[in-house]
Amino acid sequence: MKRNISIEEKALIKAAKLICDLKSGLCPIHEPGFSGCPQACTGDIRPWQCWKIHLTTLARNQNNPDIAPPLKHAA
Repeated sequence: MKRNISIEEKALIKAAKLICDLKSGLCPIHEPGFSGCPQACTGDIRPWQCWKIHLTTLARNQNNPDIAPPLKHAA
């Protein structure tokens, strides 16, 4: 049975995969301030899935300055 995925979910997956590609597909668990994966990437947990979890966590916490890390602005 195929699951319907919202446009927002599709965008989140695409963003996570793009970030993962920019990071050479490495598991992001050791990135500073990373909150995505509870464990290192494996065959069952792909690096882009960790980035997706991390982005979701940031979005949920963006209105709570005690939890959300400050955004870094490009120079």
